[in-house]
Amino acid sequence: MLDLLRFRICEVAPALEPDLLYALPKDWAYRVARDMRFHKNGPPYNPAWRAYLAADKKSWMPVGYYLSIFPGRSLFGTGLWCESTAQSNVVRDYISANYAEFDALVQGCAVPLEGQTVKTMPRGYDKNDPAAEYLRYKNWELIAYLPDEEFTTFDRFMDTAAALVREMEPVRQFLLAAAKSVDGEQEFEW
Repeated sequence: MLDLLRFRICEVAPALEPDLLYALPKDWAYRVARDMRFHKNGPPYNPAWRAYLAADKKSWMPVGYYLSIFPGRSLFGTGLWCESTAQSNVVRDYISANYAEFDALVQGCAVPLEGQTVKTMPRGYDKNDPAAEYLRYKNWELIAYLPDEEFTTFDRFMDTAAALVREMEPVRQFLLAAAKSVDGEQEFEW
């Protein structure tokens, strides 16, 4: 499935071709974790089938697409998950400087922006900034929750995934540019 999905994604998002076309799909899938030490025939911790389609599924950079298939709780999405406040601040600075563009991309996307937010405005940012609602985020995510009917046929899922990538790709590109906007003095391990 991942082998064919990468071609559909690359049709819509050609910027991902170097990351997806020359990689092995088995490297994107997560194994189903089971701990058999204390429970014989115990259920897996997370029985969902999951994959992260990107150059490196462990670093979350560059920003890719995440797929989780589980009856009644399947999803497909993208986003930027920052591991530290310093990384979040780099993205916040970029969003603040390019607010009009980011707001237009988010408003034009059919998938709503969500993610973890802080309760108050982060230190060093003005609560009257036009981008204030986006600056409170710690992680910026676009997640489409998929009903089980989307998986009744392989072609239906592929069409849905391609349509979602078409919607999410401009926001993903912006978040990727934001993450790469780090100046030479600050080097982060993404």
